[in-house]
Amino acid sequence: MNIVLPETKTSLLLNRNYQAFAVCTARAAIRHLMTGRVKGMDSEGNVVTWSGTELDTYGNSSLRWYNNEVGLYPDHPCLRSAPNHATGQERAWAIPTIIVCTYHWGHHRRGTYNVSTRTLYKIYKGVCQYCLQKIPFTAATRDHAIPKSKGGTNDDFNLVLACKKCNNTKDDIHPYHDINGKEVKSKRVYTLSFVPDGIPIRDEWLPFIHNNGTAI
Repeated sequence: MNIVLPETKTSLLLNRNYQAFAVCTARAAIRHLMTGRVKGMDSEGNVVTWSGTELDTYGNSSLRWYNNEVGLYPDHPCLRSAPNHATGQERAWAIPTIIVCTYHWGHHRRGTYNVSTRTLYKIYKGVCQYCLQKIPFTAATRDHAIPKSKGGTNDDFNLVLACKKCNNTKDDIHPYHDINGKEVKSKRVYTLSFVPDGIPIRDEWLPFIHNNGTAI
């Protein structure tokens, strides 16, 4: 395990719907785990409480964070305890890198995320995805790759930047191709706005980050 400082950002927070909404420190993660406000997800995908959630026939828990009896990653972050007064020994407390909030706590996103025209203009660097020309912001519009009349949504993964002329020409045609004959597909906007600059994105975070819309 990898010993970290208490203020190190180590854990991705998910709400009860498994939507990512924040990153917290090792100190906060272990405190919330001990008080029962969250459960920790181990390397095997088990969601486990501090004292244990799965009981055997004798009433004992087979998985628990208290004694690090969970699946751990090779580089798993941990906090080092102060030396025991009697033995002088230290303990290493494994910090869950993904924590799931219980029903009474955590941010809950409502509905789908509707990306603004300004956000799309920034993502596509002001280039219309149909005529491939750089356009002024005043000429920019949001266009649904899959038209709403054919089941398209306002989610980030169905919106592209288009100039007003191309948007009117496209109408509800699907699939639609740019001037080079390539089918136009939108770019996915990832939920990274809550991850502080300089914080490395852990591999196990990616499935949860990439399943959420965000503002940039």
